[in-house]
Amino acid sequence: MSILIIANKIMNLINKDKVIDDIIKDCYWDYNIDSSYIKRILSSKDEREKKKLFEKIIYNSKDKLSALTLFDNQSLIKMFSDLKVTYNKKYIDRHVSVLRAILLGEKTYIEGLEWEKKSIT
Repeated sequence: MSILIIANKIMNLINKDKVIDDIIKDCYWDYNIDSSYIKRILSSKDEREKKKLFEKIIYNSKDKLSALTLFDNQSLIKMFSDLKVTYNKKYIDRHVSVLRAILLGEKTYIEGLEWEKKSIT
């Protein structure tokens, strides 16, 4: 596990309630739910509910990284691999690639985010 992930998880423990409030504000703005609903989903074994929350975060959250660190690694691996992007594909795929690299340590080429090679003349 990378140091960034560990540091982020520690910060999320401190700011967990704020992260959950942000998820509600960004992803469930049209629902009447409270933080206990999100906490229940995160701690449950119901993969369908977790997937629904995961997808809402991927499509709507302003701080996807902080929100996704609330999930355990096994759930993240499964949900990332099962994710089928249904709209705004290029935009979402790019975000998913970056999130997979940060959260799962995957090394993939992400177009537009590579280092430029400069020639010395």
